[in-house]
Amino acid sequence: MSTAKVDVSIIIPVYNGGDSIGAQLEKILLEHRVNLEVIVINDGSTDNTREVLSAIQDPRLQVIHQENQGVYAARNAGLAAHRGDWIILLDADDDFTDDMIYQRFTQAVKHDVDIFIANGWRNDFGSRDPATFVHKKQIYNRKITGFEWIRSAVSLREWPHYIWLQIVRSDYIKRNGIIFHLGSSHKDILWTTDLALSNGRFYISDVPDYVYVNNGNSITHSKKYFDARTLSYVGVISQLIAYANEEKNRDVRKALLVHAVEESRHFFGLYRKKTRDKNYAKAQFRDQIRFTDLIKGVNSLKKMWFLVRLYATLTLQS
Repeated sequence: MSTAKVDVSIIIPVYNGGDSIGAQLEKILLEHRVNLEVIVINDGSTDNTREVLSAIQDPRLQVIHQENQGVYAARNAGLAAHRGDWIILLDADDDFTDDMIYQRFTQAVKHDVDIFIANGWRNDFGSRDPATFVHKKQIYNRKITGFEWIRSAVSLREWPHYIWLQIVRSDYIKRNGIIFHLGSSHKDILWTTDLALSNGRFYISDVPDYVYVNNGNSITHSKKYFDARTLSYVGVISQLIAYANEEKNRDVRKALLVHAVEESRHFFGLYRKKTRDKNYAKAQFRDQIRFTDLIKGVNSLKKMWFLVRLYATLTLQS
């Protein structure tokens, strides 16, 4: 393996992505202005992903093959292996502008920050219409602390936790021991929370560079996956409350609890409309989350009414 200095490590987990990963890597490897390493974690694919990856001959590409452990374990494998000064975490089936890597890297260095967050387009068809911007209300184009970002994002009710919009200083995650929480989904929320709670230097750009395509055929939209997503929200809410109760986070305690209530709304939507084993989901929520904690995150009559409904559904109804 080369010992040359690496500016940016691109980390991509892939599971049965043979139809998309080749084209994505071809586009990434066109970037020569930045010293790259590209780490692809083949997470137990059963299609032709291995063959597609084997056909790409580029010394900047490193492939890790592992048994299927899930996307977050795959990302952690990439984090453990990376050598770059910065990391970018991508999904295997999305698209981005031609200069995404270069612009994120140069902007992050220029502004001397730990986390640079770009904007993006999120939609069903890969459109680049401004109406589909991922975020529209952030504190744009100035350096802020992680705590400032938490308070602002909660106040604005816009929490762009999407890891594919970020470039993160490698030393920052190493110094603060940040890795992905394991689970089936929604752990991006906790990754970004961990970045912010370490209270580093954030910079949020309003310039989009990434297209997230909402794939209706993905596993996250599968009926059998809805229960796992519901339970993942329980873990996220529980962890947000735990963070809020830590003394070192006292300056953002209220904001974290308000956001825990907001994530409870997402849980409740899945629970009511999509979850099959409601009794198990209900039991997990009650075992892991206390309503006496959630009520501290109420900041409006609307949220109070929501908590009353949630409590009645999960506690009073058989």
